[in-house]
Order: sequence, then structure tokens, then C-alpha cells
Amino acid sequence: MRLKRFAAALATTAVAAGGTVVTGAALASPAEAAGLGCVFLVKHRAPVKSKPAKKGKVVDRLRRGDRTLGSCRRYGQEKNWHRVVGTRDLTKGYTRQKNLQKLGTTEDFGI
Repeated sequence: MRLKRFAAALATTAVAAGGTVVTGAALASPAEAAGLGCVFLVKHRAPVKSKPAKKGKVVDRLRRGDRTLGSCRRYGQEKNWHRVVGTRDLTKGYTRQKNLQKLGTTEDFGI
């Protein structure tokens, strides 16, 4: 249910920002256009940080059991961070890979 609400909020934001993003000849979904092509299950409660480092400022939180959208790409020096959307305030940031379990891509879920 939260994933559907999140997808609707993301679609609304994309439309308000000027419509769907066109890449090449194909239309990209709002999630892919924002660089959030993967769906994750949150395994552990975790902070969402402003940069992919331990010293990054906490900008949001992930709650255990929630699903969130994130980047399939890894960030940081050790490549163990993912860019995600927090589940409390829907703020984009970074969290460690160990807190997430990849469920699939946005295409798999029809987002």
C-alpha cells in the first residue's frame, strides 16, 4: 500500500515539474527519470543521509518492513551505499546497502 502511495506521489511530482521525461524515443517512468530504478525492502531501521558517508547529515529515516524506491547503482568509496527515498518525509538521500534487500526493478512492479 505504501509503495502505491509513494508511486502516486512521485508521479504527481513529475507531472507538476513539467510532465514525463523523454529519453530517446521511449518514455521513461517518473521513477526511472529520477534515477530510482530499483525497489527495496528495508531490513533494518536506518537513517537516510545527505551524502554517502558516515558523517553525512541525517535527512530522513527508513522504517523496518517498508518498501522504498532507490538507485540500483552503488555510491561511496566502498560502493556500499544506495540512493533511496526515505519513508518518513519522502526525502532523497543515501543509506547503507546492508539495510536493504532488493526486491526487483520498477519495471517488475509496473512503476
